[in-house]
Amino acid sequence: RGFVVWTFDYRGTGESLPGSMRGAPGTLDDWCLRDYDALLQAAHALHPDRPLFALGHSFGGQCAPLLPSRGLLRGLVNIAVGSGAARHNTPSIRRQAPLLWYLLVPLLCPLFGYFPGARIGVIGDVPSGAMRQWRRWCLDRDYLLGAEPGAREAYASAGYEVLGLTFPDDELLLEPGSKMLHAAYCRPVDYRVLSPASVGLARIGHFGFFRPQSEPALWP
Repeated sequence: RGFVVWTFDYRGTGESLPGSMRGAPGTLDDWCLRDYDALLQAAHALHPDRPLFALGHSFGGQCAPLLPSRGLLRGLVNIAVGSGAARHNTPSIRRQAPLLWYLLVPLLCPLFGYFPGARIGVIGDVPSGAMRQWRRWCLDRDYLLGAEPGAREAYASAGYEVLGLTFPDDELLLEPGSKMLHAAYCRPVDYRVLSPASVGLARIGHFGFFRPQSEPALWP
């Protein structure tokens, strides 16, 4: 399609994990302000004359306004980007959230040196620093807009264009939370709710945009 495309693993995850998960580095600040931002700078340095876009899934879209180099962005495509606050969780996730945030994270992160989500079938393995910061965001009724200093102002002052794609069968996040984050931008947002039936799919959900069956219907 004429695009040069980059992807990457946040520190402490995937191929950016330098050994054992125990004590693995990585906070949400590291992931956004250092890792994500470094990729923007590298992509711009290699192709300074090309427009630069970010495709952010969930956290990748939530934190984009906080990027120090966000001025390099021409636009942001948000995929299933919403609020993780309890009031914006689906009912099943809302019932599980107190157990996660008040028992499992405080207990298991010190015990294992990371959050062992893969063992217990919750989220996946996450560095302790990232999990604790995400806990702080999720326990605020306005998610990162309330929990992260300067986040609301960063959203309001972002100058890039935004396309937001939300899916009503998202098993984690409710649409009001997505609307809240996108409404924090001062410039107009191209916000679209795409039901699976409208694009000929049986299901999309929180992760389904990136699955092979979504390619002909959603990727263009």
